[in-house]
Amino acid sequence: MKLYVPSVADLAKRAVEALAPPAEILARTFGLIRVHRTETVADSIAYVYERISTPFGERCRAYRITQHPLPAAPHKYDFTDPWRNAPPGRNPDLKPVVETVDVSCHDHRMEPVVPGSLKTPVPQHP
Repeated sequence: MKLYVPSVADLAKRAVEALAPPAEILARTFGLIRVHRTETVADSIAYVYERISTPFGERCRAYRITQHPLPAAPHKYDFTDPWRNAPPGRNPDLKPVVETVDVSCHDHRMEPVVPGSLKTPVPQHP
């Protein structure tokens, strides 16, 4: 009996497919917003797919995927009672966050995409 062990490339491909936006959103996407990780903002990619007119101006709707969200705030030290303090535990296993958000249609980070040209998800980093 042979044991199948997937390669790292297979695992990476499966992870990207699991987080892929629905086909109808890929077909309607007209812009991509890539946000790069800093100390206060997590890496994410947003597929901008719809324009919304409101009395306050124009907004766009986007399908945002954050594969590695930021962990919770660190443990606060209690200086009044040092015996009560315990070291923080291991960070919980953080799951990817997929959400629909409203963004500015004039975001300077938006990369234009021809609607209907995306058939598969794009990589986070070009």
